[in-house]
Amino acid sequence: MNDSITPTRSPVLLQAKNLSKYYPVSQGFLKPAASARALDGVSFTLVAGKTLAVVGESGCGKSTLARQITMIEPSTGGELWMDGANVATADRATLKRVRPLVQMVFQNPYASLNPRKKVGAMLEEPLEINTRLDKPARAVKALAMMEKVGLRPEHYGRYPHMFSGGQRQRIAIARALMLDPKVIVADEPVSALDVSIQAQVLNLLMDLQQASGVAYLFISHNLAVVEHIADEVMVMYLGKAVEHGSKTQLFARPLHPYTRALLSSTPRIDPAQRQEKMILTGELPSPMAPPPGCAFNSRCPFAIDRCRVEEPVLTEHEGRLVACHRVTEIN
Repeated sequence: MNDSITPTRSPVLLQAKNLSKYYPVSQGFLKPAASARALDGVSFTLVAGKTLAVVGESGCGKSTLARQITMIEPSTGGELWMDGANVATADRATLKRVRPLVQMVFQNPYASLNPRKKVGAMLEEPLEINTRLDKPARAVKALAMMEKVGLRPEHYGRYPHMFSGGQRQRIAIARALMLDPKVIVADEPVSALDVSIQAQVLNLLMDLQQASGVAYLFISHNLAVVEHIADEVMVMYLGKAVEHGSKTQLFARPLHPYTRALLSSTPRIDPAQRQEKMILTGELPSPMAPPPGCAFNSRCPFAIDRCRVEEPVLTEHEGRLVACHRVTEIN
């Protein structure tokens, strides 16, 4: 199966193939350990200058995916290719070489910055660890990056508590870009900010992407934000991708019932853009005991007997990938 949705001339920076992450979970004394399938066979590609948004409710595996891409923890199975290496099975030397190419912007700018370090020291720290630049050269690069993200030179010697939330997130973005990474994982980067500041930070991210060609893996619950920044969207449910296509396709005509439910919950001012309301009943199943067949069958209003016994695979429909047995019948 081809993981690309549409052909592109942009170089592939990162490729995941059937990436999985299972966590052992103790069930008590003398009981065998269970396995929580936080990520279960996810495939996608990231290309230069493009943004892949990953959406889904809490517990679907978005943050686990972020930890795999940033190589914070090893995967259980599958492949993760970057810079000619499968980092899922790479040795320490390879990981040390590849890790600087992937950086992360965290959700909470109040918690992700060291309160005891000045801005200049925080920006220079990645250079001090990963390059041979001397102190003056590191300072020059830090000041240049501050200018790119809209910070003034006098901010160089100040502490994080002296800044607003939006300014702190600009500092975090600058720190992530200091090593000229190829990929940035942005995990809910604007959810902790005021609405008026969110647009500024999103536009900054898009401007920096256009200037540098960096690829974003953008994780968000806010579909309005996703519609603004994404090129492609991957919808996840219980550790699996259930729909993956271009932003235009998914927002104009979602095919998977879960995607339709997510989009119908997004407020719209224009009545013509409002989706038919689709209310999900029940809760997300446990990743330690996913239901047989389609993982969404217990909450899906279109589920039939086949959905409860046979697991659907991602297949191409209308130019995007969808995992649903009834996709042609219900659309």
